[in-house]
Amino acid sequence: MNLHISKSKNAESFYICRSYVKANGSTSSMIARKLGTLEQLLIEHGPTRDDVLAWAKNEVKIETEKYKKENEEKTVLIPFHADRHLDYDKQIFFRGGYLFLQSIYY
Repeated sequence: MNLHISKSKNAESFYICRSYVKANGSTSSMIARKLGTLEQLLIEHGPTRDDVLAWAKNEVKIETEKYKKENEEKTVLIPFHADRHLDYDKQIFFRGGYLFLQSIYY
């Protein structure tokens, strides 16, 4: 994630953006969070623009760590019951993955 500063004639806005790669291979970015305009942030986080930049960069680090932690915590649970016995005379799984290819081949 990175800090994106958008300057216009009237205001200067701060955004936290996340860059990613699309399915076709091109890169893109999306706004993860809007921090606010310079005028709003000067009141809350410091008397100068440098103080606001330091605060914004710290927010980017926090947001990046939060994003990485969310991606690491994704787990897949597979239920396993050790006390259940399998029936050996029953067929549970059927191998039919070749059927859709068979219609294309012939």
